[in-house]
Amino acid sequence: MALYPYQQRVKDFILQGTSVILQAPTGAGKTRAALAPFIEGFFDRPDSAPRKCFYVTPMRVLANQFHAEYSALAASYSRRHGRHLDVRIQTGEQPEDRRFEGDLIFCTIDQFLSSYLMMPYSLPYRLANLNAGAIAGAYLVFDEFHLFDPEAALPTILYALPTLSRLAPVMLMTATFSGHMLQSLTSFLNKAEIVTLSPKEVEEIDTRGGKPSRQRCWTIADQPLQAQAVLDRHRSSSLVICNTVSRARALYRELKQAAPEIEVMLLHSQFLPDDRRRIEQELRQRLGVDADRARANLIVVATQAIEVGVDISAEVLHTELAPPASLIQRAGRCARYPGERGEVIVYPVEKYTPYAFKDNDLLKQEMDTAWQWLQERKGTIFDFTAEQAMVDAVSAPRDEQVIEGLKADRQNRSQQIHICMQGNRNGASRLLVRDVDSRLVLIHPDPDQLLGSPYDAIGLNIPVYSLRPMAREWLQRPVEVPWRVKRLDESQADDRAESRQTAYRWVELQDVKELSATAIIVVHPALAGYAKREGFLPDVGSLPFISSLPAATTWVERAYQPLQVETYTEHIRRVLQAFRELALPELGYAAPALEQAANWPAGSVLRAAWLACLFHDAGKLSVVWQQWAHAYQQEIGHPVAQETALAHTTFDRQNTLHVQAQQRVSAKIPRPRHAAEGALACAPIIAKALDKQQSLVQATITAIARHHAPFVNECQSFQLVQNAGRILECTLQYLPSEICQRIHVDLLWNQSDSSEVKQFASLMTTPNDRFGWLAYTLLARALRRADQYGTELGSAGMAE
Repeated sequence: MALYPYQQRVKDFILQGTSVILQAPTGAGKTRAALAPFIEGFFDRPDSAPRKCFYVTPMRVLANQFHAEYSALAASYSRRHGRHLDVRIQTGEQPEDRRFEGDLIFCTIDQFLSSYLMMPYSLPYRLANLNAGAIAGAYLVFDEFHLFDPEAALPTILYALPTLSRLAPVMLMTATFSGHMLQSLTSFLNKAEIVTLSPKEVEEIDTRGGKPSRQRCWTIADQPLQAQAVLDRHRSSSLVICNTVSRARALYRELKQAAPEIEVMLLHSQFLPDDRRRIEQELRQRLGVDADRARANLIVVATQAIEVGVDISAEVLHTELAPPASLIQRAGRCARYPGERGEVIVYPVEKYTPYAFKDNDLLKQEMDTAWQWLQERKGTIFDFTAEQAMVDAVSAPRDEQVIEGLKADRQNRSQQIHICMQGNRNGASRLLVRDVDSRLVLIHPDPDQLLGSPYDAIGLNIPVYSLRPMAREWLQRPVEVPWRVKRLDESQADDRAESRQTAYRWVELQDVKELSATAIIVVHPALAGYAKREGFLPDVGSLPFISSLPAATTWVERAYQPLQVETYTEHIRRVLQAFRELALPELGYAAPALEQAANWPAGSVLRAAWLACLFHDAGKLSVVWQQWAHAYQQEIGHPVAQETALAHTTFDRQNTLHVQAQQRVSAKIPRPRHAAEGALACAPIIAKALDKQQSLVQATITAIARHHAPFVNECQSFQLVQNAGRILECTLQYLPSEICQRIHVDLLWNQSDSSEVKQFASLMTTPNDRFGWLAYTLLARALRRADQYGTELGSAGMAE
């Protein structure tokens, strides 16, 4: 099917490298407008277009819907073009691409922002710097941009866009931004065009196929939403949208009790993925475009989870007061299809959660203004033009405040973001991703059974603002249990550890303030439970459900594979092989784009990536590290010739003899760290090879120093083995010749003195250098992926 004229305009801009801010009504094909240029560039212009796309949504249901749709389309594209387009999804309930390895990734804003801030919700602490590099140079699409919290997520995104849009085009899509906001957003993008639809275009799309337009009559209620008000208006199908899960759950129970003859269904964000998909599918069958909706006799109680992405149409919509953008999205589930007529009833609220938590919050003021605006127009039929009039009248003042606040608070916001990026998660995360800051909640009587890979355990992602009162009540409920709530502790995986396996443990939660210091909690099943029809039940315990782990082959902790003894040169060869096969293609667009944006020499970022992989384990050539490795091999009965430099020893953490041998040897010869030490030893070589391009040199040193511990900022004293230079020279043969020619191994620092160790932090990049930081994220990702894959090759005993 041919593109609509506005979709063609969008495609032309994106393929020219120009960012786009698109405003179009629901159902007008915004997703196709966003992805058509990426798909064409991926297949037809692979050398000049971004190779990765993030489609970021505010809600999981959108990501689920688009992933299902484009996974099917990708198969046909791949057959037609002979090249595979890898479509993946990464949400809290479907964590299928934790490491952002797909080509087209549908993800929620929490997954995107937490990865950008180096505190990824989907990965353990030790892998905190893995995902940020996937974002640099990717084509970024932000759908339903108006739904992002204007005091948290939105400012964080707008902090990132000025730099990221220098590398690849960005697309912001909305149905409900004010004209002022549309114009203001262009200042946050490198170069951008606003694309809107004329009333004629909207009408042509809305009445395509010769069908009449739909009509919705908006009115308001005098009292807060109650079950009886819903029943009084119910005819064939009613949709009830509450602002919180607890409110929706309570109303669902009231309706079930008051009207047992009417079927009532519940949908919110606290269902397990399979149950949520089942409910959504049932809703589409009962209220979808091909359903017999007139005979449904169904009431659906939901939260914001149904605002976008669920293609259903109800005769009457009952909704609690929300910001105008959300009200319009909710109205899109009423009289959705051409020719239908429906009624939208808005109810006042006593609490403004989750949109506002204080009286002076901007969204509270906007909601109050929206209520006044609707009061003056109750009983009016709204079309897209009328909806836009509400947004311009109600949201424009708040939009102006948001933009002015962003400008006034820019320095403070930057400092907070930099705090997050450098590993301090306490406090700053709440300021930056308040509305998407969630925790994985598990239910289990013996949570130690989940420590094998707790990030993979089946549970529910619950926002912190909802979780705090739950946890407070769990800690106080008069029930006899051996423990109440525990939090996951990863402190043993701090930046002094260079283990490939995170050491986890559970610690009992003493205060709800401790929620900010963990990613996962587990609650005793006597306190909370789960039901297929109601979802997570924080007030009902002793139900059959307990959390479990999926098959081990799907775990994020892939480092369970036992290590085999491996020489230093063998390991470097395999890592460089892995870089060439796995990481280099991902840098094909991003590296040149960063060079151009930062005004660095062509080819310099790829050169830095080769150098990072080449020198990443140089610190293992220290005298003490080699002594430890050889002593361990001797202890397990598999000695290696002393003149052989090792990179890995034989080790299986499930082998008691190996574990005990490691403990005995480490008691005599403490195993030294090697990552930062190798970075310092090779710093002069790196600086020379990169023509002393300071930002790029610092980025490379930082990537090497942090290829095990993501926030290490210090270095130990070291002395390399006598023949370290010759060993490094032996690895140069595995490099491209043009890289090899720039390397001067004679510049290697064979040992450090105290002053160099103390000044090590000054050699590393920081977020203040935006292009240097982007380079670091690219290099860290490339190195960590190559090192992981290269190590797996060595463990498998593969020569090639």
